[in-house]
Amino acid sequence: MDFTNLKTLVVSVECGSFSKAAEILCVTQSAVSRRIKILEDHYGQLLLDRSGLAMKPTAAGQLLVEKARQVLKMEQEFLYELQLLARKRKISFCCTAPFGISFLPDIFTRFMSRNSQTSELSFVFDMPEGALKGVREKLYDLVLIEFCEDLNLEDFAVYALPDDEMVFVSRPAFGIDAKVVDVETMLGQRLYCKKSGCCARRFLEKSMHVIGRDAAEFRNTVYFDDIPFIIKAVQAGEGITFISRSVVAAHLADGSLVSHQVRGFAPSRPRRLVLEKNRNLDPTLSDLIEEIFHRFSLAPPPELVSR
Repeated sequence: MDFTNLKTLVVSVECGSFSKAAEILCVTQSAVSRRIKILEDHYGQLLLDRSGLAMKPTAAGQLLVEKARQVLKMEQEFLYELQLLARKRKISFCCTAPFGISFLPDIFTRFMSRNSQTSELSFVFDMPEGALKGVREKLYDLVLIEFCEDLNLEDFAVYALPDDEMVFVSRPAFGIDAKVVDVETMLGQRLYCKKSGCCARRFLEKSMHVIGRDAAEFRNTVYFDDIPFIIKAVQAGEGITFISRSVVAAHLADGSLVSHQVRGFAPSRPRRLVLEKNRNLDPTLSDLIEEIFHRFSLAPPPELVSR
């Protein structure tokens, strides 16, 4: 947006003459006069009183000068912030909620400790299908998905990370003592799920199908779209949940929860890092990828390391 005419009006009022304003603005006096005339024609008001020795603003002119100063100040602030923004590399990373809860805080802290002055990092939680759609549409630079057996990944560059272990968990005094149980032991319990259609629920349904059963056989299923609430409900002895071990690792370690595997269930689901195929990696994105692999004590593939 061109604020030249407004700036010319402000300078002219501050100087008290067109000639002095022209010197400051490095233009001719006629150019200054023409810019003021454009404003007066636009607003239909006389903005400057030229009758005296020193040019003064009219009431309308003074009002416009005050507003113009505010607008010009906002423009200066915007341009300054835009310059700061231009210096920073924006990275958008999408992952599932379990990975975000379990690993993002540590990854984010390490990454930003080196890149806080040069990078802006945004995180989005989404299902695998939504994450891949975001890569195709260039909304996400990088995504991490789990439970990807049924997805077509041929159009992407895909890198394996350690699989995500899925377990049932209960309160220690809940009454399920064995680490490995038959499915009937679990079917008689109230099952807490994040929401119908979530990755954990889909993996549970697939595992049940493998052993010839149906997830609808659970005595009672409660859907609640809040993982901390579900964990608290299980800790209170209100039921069980099927969840990523990484999400409840601290509770398993302190003994407030215990884990169980069901005979015949697949113990884990694949975890994959996905990005656009043949993408050129800048150092900042490469650094984030290295941090993700570092979190699992792995070295990233050579092609993902920026040179």
